Amino acid sequence: MKNMTSHWLLLITLTLVSLARPALAQLQVETQYGIVEGQANGAVTEFLGIPYASPPVDSLRWKKSIPPAAWSNVLTTQTLKPKCPQKSFTQGDTTSTFEGDEDCLYLNIWTHTITDEALPVMVFIHGGGNQQGSIREIVTGTQLYDSKNLSERGKVVVVTIQYRLGALGYLVHPGLEEENSGTSGNYAVTDHLLALQWIKQNIRQFGGDSGRTMIFGESAGGVNVGNLLVTPEAKGLFSRACIQSASANLADYAEASNQGIDFVHTFAPTGSNRDKIDIMRSLPVEQLVASLESPLSGGIVSSKWKPVVDGHLFPDAPLSIIQSGNFNQVPLIIGSNADEVSRSAPPIVGPAVLRTLIKTVIPSDLEEEALRLYPIGDTPEETRNSYIQFLSDVQFTATTRRIARCISQNQDAPVFRYFFSHKQAGPLRVFGAYHGIELFYIFNNWENSPIAIGPLFTEADQVVQADVLEYWTNFAYTGNPNGGNLSSWPTYEAIDDCYLEINAESDGSNCGIRREKCDFLDRAFRFVECESSVSDHRVLTEDSDVSIFPNPATTDVFIRSSLQNGPASISLYQLDGKKIWEETSSIRINISALQPGVYMLKVMRKNQAKMLKLIKR
Repeated sequence: MKNMTSHWLLLITLTLVSLARPALAQLQVETQYGIVEGQANGAVTEFLGIPYASPPVDSLRWKKSIPPAAWSNVLTTQTLKPKCPQKSFTQGDTTSTFEGDEDCLYLNIWTHTITDEALPVMVFIHGGGNQQGSIREIVTGTQLYDSKNLSERGKVVVVTIQYRLGALGYLVHPGLEEENSGTSGNYAVTDHLLALQWIKQNIRQFGGDSGRTMIFGESAGGVNVGNLLVTPEAKGLFSRACIQSASANLADYAEASNQGIDFVHTFAPTGSNRDKIDIMRSLPVEQLVASLESPLSGGIVSSKWKPVVDGHLFPDAPLSIIQSGNFNQVPLIIGSNADEVSRSAPPIVGPAVLRTLIKTVIPSDLEEEALRLYPIGDTPEETRNSYIQFLSDVQFTATTRRIARCISQNQDAPVFRYFFSHKQAGPLRVFGAYHGIELFYIFNNWENSPIAIGPLFTEADQVVQADVLEYWTNFAYTGNPNGGNLSSWPTYEAIDDCYLEINAESDGSNCGIRREKCDFLDRAFRFVECESSVSDHRVLTEDSDVSIFPNPATTDVFIRSSLQNGPASISLYQLDGKKIWEETSSIRINISALQPGVYMLKVMRKNQAKMLKLIKR
């Protein structure tokens, strides 16, 4: 009897072990560098802290990111890794704390039971002015980027990545050029690229479809998504993109170099450029981030450190690359929020403050028009609201329209624009649709915030988070956010600027977000409107028959003009206003020596002059 009992116990044990094997197999996944072990979290499995690059420390500080070393034992990936080094500021606050570790280049994956069905992949790039932020972000008491709910409810694979920040990610300096073929900076961009390469090579083992990879990011994360659209090095690494409260943005290389030289000089005032970089690599990381300031203070966005036009990763300014047609053309979602700077604006804004702000930003002859569009009002609340709307439109609404127009005119893939206007109940309602609010709803984590307890998590919140999750995951699946019972989201066209307003009653029937204000800001900032490179058409001025053709062009360009027997002089300018060359009495010019991009052509005779946009392929 005893032997019989032992026999049955053995059978039961073997059966339980056998049943456990499939579950264990889901927790362990073999990557190209070694096996990782995750953990179950509800209906999904999470792998937290997978290295996608070697730690950028010691001699690898300010070097292009390189793959991690392989490992032989099973690597436990069940804990989020530290932030990249930074001074961490809360939105609207000037105080900060130092956080982080240079060994921070890790990614995290949330996935479903791994089967033969490959699911779309959503890759998130966090914001923070490219100088702060991480995947560990805690906002209003909840872990903002925890992707369990998004993965589980949307049935997608979600990946979040960390990347180098501040001077560690973007320092440009002659001493670094000597070891990098004449250029420097953009180290964080190589982090983004290596992470996407890792995902493409490994995500299938986690149940993901690398052919349906959507990159999305907010604020500086959105900037980085926009920049990935215009670097040839990212070609084929993603198939959809989403830019939230941002647009592609690159710094001038010479200006970044001057900034880098001054920065290094504060730590190493003497010695050769090579010696100075050796000293910089020996410094404690706390010293390198000590001078950072809040990236969003007083309602004004400032990004001291950012990617640069280096002639390699980024051959030209973003709009020039887009207008040339030589960018990564994929379906795009782009949008902004109604009250972007409300949480970071000063609590009290007087009339003098608003007037000074407008005088600082707007040309003097347009100041009165600016005050008509953004009036001082009769109360402090009205003055502060104009301050918030002015800075929100200058930095987000108008810039979003510019990039949406430009991309939609220069690719056949669809563009979808949104405007997020939902407000939260409770103490945050006064801020309206503030910067980053939509992230709570995309990740479905507002319900976890202690500020959203009980009745403060409203029926409207439930509707918005369900709708936003479905729009975003539909887009990941098909490249089109529409489907099911959702309100129709129109395809964006530059001519009418139609969009989806996101709130509890989302509406896609409206066109022209703050059109009069955005038109005014384009005039005030002398923004040169994008033209299409999709078709071979002429560019005409509004009040003359001056034209250039073909446009876009690769070699010869011809000019037709009624300016008294044709043009007497032709000047070619870069978009930043720098003159490249000037010719006289010519109706045919050769542009074969120019780099692909967008230029301005000035056609002039006596006191008559016309500016035309020229696209070089």
